[in-house]
Amino acid sequence: MMTRSHLAKLALAISAFALVPACSLSPEQKAAAIEEGILGTPGAEDLWATIKEEYPDDFAELVGRAQQLDLSASNYEEMSKQVGAVWSQEFFAKIGVDSVKAPAEQLIAWSAAESDLYQTLQRSSVDQCGAMTMGEWVTIDDGNVRATAAIARRNEALVRASAAGRDNPQTYDAPNETDFSLLGDSIAATGIAPELQAALGSDAEMAALTPEEQCEVGVAVYTALSALPDDDEPKMAAYMLSPG
Repeated sequence: MMTRSHLAKLALAISAFALVPACSLSPEQKAAAIEEGILGTPGAEDLWATIKEEYPDDFAELVGRAQQLDLSASNYEEMSKQVGAVWSQEFFAKIGVDSVKAPAEQLIAWSAAESDLYQTLQRSSVDQCGAMTMGEWVTIDDGNVRATAAIARRNEALVRASAAGRDNPQTYDAPNETDFSLLGDSIAATGIAPELQAALGSDAEMAALTPEEQCEVGVAVYTALSALPDDDEPKMAAYMLSPG
């Protein structure tokens, strides 16, 4: 039986906020400029708009943290990345408890976005893909446009799932042996090597794999999850999103 601890559920990469003018601004002007910069983050415009819409208080808190930074500082971009990364880890950990209660439609959409993200990282950032499979937080270079776009799409799907779970919570039964067998068959159908599939049941065996092999496992699992019949996928998706 596979264990969820092997698979990253909340890994995140975040770009620096778009730079705002460094001239003298009132607190209100500074907040507005920072908000505009966040919402205009290249490739993540839809993600930030969704966060602002669904979680306005959390978005306002991020703007408040960014307001404490010196916009004219030479290292503003790096500081903004650090602020965004810390906030994002806290934010996604907070909303994750609602994602497991999302309606089927949102869980299926998240599953598809997660699968796309893993496949994208396998092609362009295999080390980060392996780290994500092992449940680590990862960052992606801003220049990797395809990967950052895939992460933004995945995170938007997760935000929408969490908001839907908050507003319209659903209850899913815990997977049984039949469910795990169905997912196992779907994983095998991806063509993954049997020894890699078998490693899913052991923390030690997963840790002993190379990043490329760990990535291959992650890709196979989420490809398999998104390939399940619509009647079965939501239950397994909720399981994958639930705390390990």
